[in-house]
Amino acid sequence: MEHRKENPVSDAAWYCRRDAEEDRFYEIFFQMCRKYAVRWASADEKERRFIEEITRVTYERERAIKLGLPLSEVRPAFAS
Repeated sequence: MEHRKENPVSDAAWYCRRDAEEDRFYEIFFQMCRKYAVRWASADEKERRFIEEITRVTYERERAIKLGLPLSEVRPAFAS
């Protein structure tokens, strides 16, 4: 009797896939939490909005530089 070993294609491959841009965003996020001594789990709404906004601006500025886009295209922090 011949016994074949097959590697089944994983349905979870999409779940395990990593996105470098998302990883970088969260690196910046945790960096800002440490920098400003904010513990996300116990942060109030004002602290959370602050961390979210400075993370967004830092990430978008870094990405613009990487892509050669003008920094003027990045919406300033706390601008409507």
